Amino acid sequence: MTRPRFPLAAVAAAVTCAGAAACATAPAMRSPLRERLVSSDTPAVEEAARACLGDTGWRVDPIGSVSGGSNVVSAQNKARESTQVYIHPPDQKPRVTGGPDDEKFWTCLAARLGAAGGDDASGDGGAPADKSGGGKGDRPAPQDSGDKGDKGDKGDKGDKGDKGDNGS
Repeated sequence: MTRPRFPLAAVAAAVTCAGAAACATAPAMRSPLRERLVSSDTPAVEEAARACLGDTGWRVDPIGSVSGGSNVVSAQNKARESTQVYIHPPDQKPRVTGGPDDEKFWTCLAARLGAAGGDDASGDGGAPADKSGGGKGDRPAPQDSGDKGDKGDKGDKGDKGDKGDNGS
């Protein structure tokens, strides 16, 4: 009987090391980022990701994209390497995937999201008041003042449209 070329201990160590890499925790699943992602709406997460990519030396593409229902922020560094940050819907875990391997990016993301809504005194963790998409980062709701957009004189009655006017 011949002896195996590779000792069993070396094979077991190689399998264990490969398995450990496959089981590594995603940065977005570590505290405090995990909690801040839960309490942040998608536009706030995207804005923070763009800012943090820029802060860590990436040139961010101003036009985002969508892939499989997730917002995608793309960026390129000076060495012409590309990265994509995928911002998934709130019910998906982890909420953010991809991105650079730089720990500074993930630390920045946690800090920006904490400042955006996780450190308030209300005790709600910075969660939006309602789940209808009206959270931080969204455009303010239009005010219905009866004015149709002219920002001129005080006596401006607004555009009333075709009411009673046949246009003849």
